[in-house]
Amino acid sequence: MAKPPEGPASSRERKIFSMESGMNHSTGNGRRALLLTLAVAITAWGVLGFFDRQQRGRAEFVYDTEYIVMVMPDGPAAAAGMQDGDRLVSVEGIPVEDLPLYSRWPRSLSARVGGATPRGVRHLQLGGALIGLSFLWLGIWALLAVGTRPAVTLAYIGVAAGVAAFGHGPYLGTWDGVATHITTAALVLWIVLLLRFFLTFPRRTRAGESRLATRIIYGAWVLVLPLFVLELIFHPVLYHTFGPLIGLLTLVYCILTLAAVTSALAKTPRRELWESGMGWILAGLVLAVVPTLVGLVDWALLLEFHIPGSSYYPLLLAVVPLTMALAVRQQAQAGADS
Repeated sequence: MAKPPEGPASSRERKIFSMESGMNHSTGNGRRALLLTLAVAITAWGVLGFFDRQQRGRAEFVYDTEYIVMVMPDGPAAAAGMQDGDRLVSVEGIPVEDLPLYSRWPRSLSARVGGATPRGVRHLQLGGALIGLSFLWLGIWALLAVGTRPAVTLAYIGVAAGVAAFGHGPYLGTWDGVATHITTAALVLWIVLLLRFFLTFPRRTRAGESRLATRIIYGAWVLVLPLFVLELIFHPVLYHTFGPLIGLLTLVYCILTLAAVTSALAKTPRRELWESGMGWILAGLVLAVVPTLVGLVDWALLLEFHIPGSSYYPLLLAVVPLTMALAVRQQAQAGADS
């Protein structure tokens, strides 16, 4: 008995799904080589910076344009004789006004006054580095494994995350503030690329197909770059002046990304959840985001009760890039088989 032909809806769904898998948009060897080289360079630079910061210590100051010092109770700065609200006049005989950017606190000063980096700060730095490296190298793995358009986007996400979390290398003296601004810009770009990913995966939404929406998404980020430059040029007059604006923009991007993920999950038919790769992403969000929220609640609200191990829950965010990479590969394989 002959097999009945497929219905129009089924045939159309498979055609669209095959096209959106991106197998006809495989990336060239040149782009792969460039992104792989960037990943290696970011990792090497970040490793050097991580160990350099552990040796350099922590100055414990809060920097502002008036050079007012905020001293933590019982901290090393307090032990050195500083009091909360003191105004720094000079550092090692050099007037503070003549010390540009973060070099107003020279390396030699932090060893005497700042002391060793606290264990909690080291754990926070290490956790951020691990999450950044997870996005970086799992994005590269997806790129090398399937090379589809979503895989290319995931690789760009990884590079931005790597710079944001692991790009502040060894102490650069006068240029140290420039490195900090670059990592902040990379953090915002990372969220922008995440938003773009979920507007086009597993299928393109109307916003993902709209050139105007794409220009607005990237344009808002591009417009903040001159603000970073102005802070660097007119330091210390504009020191951290635009931080609240950039923070607000980052929050908006985060909300839009969450909405895009929710929409993608809601619009993916249950029968296609795993075939499209969204099942992996859903599993990753459940495994990573829920425990992280529990840890944040424990830290912020449960003052008299501590959940054992809750401070390590945010490390589960490293599961998210793993499931995104598996989703991209799953979609590519399903497109090849259809």
